[in-house]
Amino acid sequence: MIVDALAGCIPDPDAFAASEATTLGRLRGYAEHFRGDDPARTYEQVKERVRTEGDQARARAPTPEQFFAMLEQAGIALAGVYAEHYGSALGVDTTPNDAVAAFVARDPTRVFGVAGIDPWEPDSAREVDRAVTELGLSGVILSPFKQRAAPESARLARIYGRCEALGVPLYLHTGINWSYDAEYDVGHPRGVDRIALAFPDLKIVCLHAGWPWVLDMMMVAWRHRNVFIDISAHRPRHFTIEAAGWSPLLHYGSRMLSDRILFGSTWTLLGISPAELIAEVRALPIADAVADRWLGANALRVLGRA
Repeated sequence: MIVDALAGCIPDPDAFAASEATTLGRLRGYAEHFRGDDPARTYEQVKERVRTEGDQARARAPTPEQFFAMLEQAGIALAGVYAEHYGSALGVDTTPNDAVAAFVARDPTRVFGVAGIDPWEPDSAREVDRAVTELGLSGVILSPFKQRAAPESARLARIYGRCEALGVPLYLHTGINWSYDAEYDVGHPRGVDRIALAFPDLKIVCLHAGWPWVLDMMMVAWRHRNVFIDISAHRPRHFTIEAAGWSPLLHYGSRMLSDRILFGSTWTLLGISPAELIAEVRALPIADAVADRWLGANALRVLGRA
């Protein structure tokens, strides 16, 4: 059974617009890095990018039917969709958790939802409870560099505590960020280590595998049994390039940490179909049994569906 632990935002024009307008519009540095655009030098330029990227994203958003067809083509039995909430820090629109829950309700056997939580809102801890107990969402996603909060800050700790108490996983951005408005190492694995020490029963899914600090990420996961590593936002075919820094993932991920690696496509970010990414995982120099764990069995354990 293949599980896409982090497929992307829900297939809805407004959700696509909110996501892309933030990544390629509001976050100075991303369009510059991924497309080679000239840096935005004024707030007016940023606002124009937000508008342009939002309009373009609405036009290319798939329909729910196209989304499910894509999953079927890739052989994906279960996929995670989510909304991130960073309106307080970035001043942009975000997708309500109710919209995520409404999409999941279309077919909860094939999709699960992950809630966005804004740590600057006074009711952030209550929103975790509502998202899980009332909306039926399966976890929480946080991006400290977008939310202008350190991973081990008290504001985020309130959210960690609710996730731990409710028994749902935390999806946490780790690794490099390309924003000119945040320090590049906000997502270093040392932050995950501190969180795991304070919340030992919290399942932490470290998004994007902590790259380029992959060895550090492996060691943190080896220290803490509830730390998992997601490989979304990266091409698996790059994992075998010696200079790319992925050899610790292949070494430890096929041995003592083979039960901790999760496949996520984030196909909206990469522009690569999930089917292609799954084929790249299958082509890695790892045993078939290990690939099966990465592609589904480990995610089912995190979600409590094993």
